[in-house]
Amino acid sequence: MLNRFNSNTRKLNKVVPKVNINNLTNNDLTGSLLNIVIPTNTKFESKTKSNPNPIKVVNNKTTILNFHKEILEHSARYVQRTIDEFDNVANTLTIHNVSLDYGTNGASPNNFEVLVFGLHIPGDYTIKEVGNNVVITLSGYYIDYDNVTINDIYVMGKLKE
Repeated sequence: MLNRFNSNTRKLNKVVPKVNINNLTNNDLTGSLLNIVIPTNTKFESKTKSNPNPIKVVNNKTTILNFHKEILEHSARYVQRTIDEFDNVANTLTIHNVSLDYGTNGASPNNFEVLVFGLHIPGDYTIKEVGNNVVITLSGYYIDYDNVTINDIYVMGKLKE
């Protein structure tokens, strides 16, 4: 018959000595770690890792400045305003005492919006300054002037008082 006991069974009979918890610093490893003195002439060796493929830093200052100018050009002072009058015969909308602020590009249906009851009308119109007013001339009849009041039509664009 084979021996049913292996070497691990002998370890179960080992008695673990009791530790005096009042005198831990003298008897256990923790106390000995507290009393370690490192000699002053000890040298620790280490290797500094370096990147074998460094990334070249590119100066994008001009690109960033151009981007900021473009952001200001397309978003600065974009306001919503109701129109002051409309002419259903000439098919024009007028805003009094305001001017356009579009720099050299000028206002166009790409950067100016006309909304009726909050809905965009097709971009088939022109925008120009006439004196102190901004006049929007619609090329098609997209507004039913019989059912719309001045308060129902508003524009969004770069306008300044």
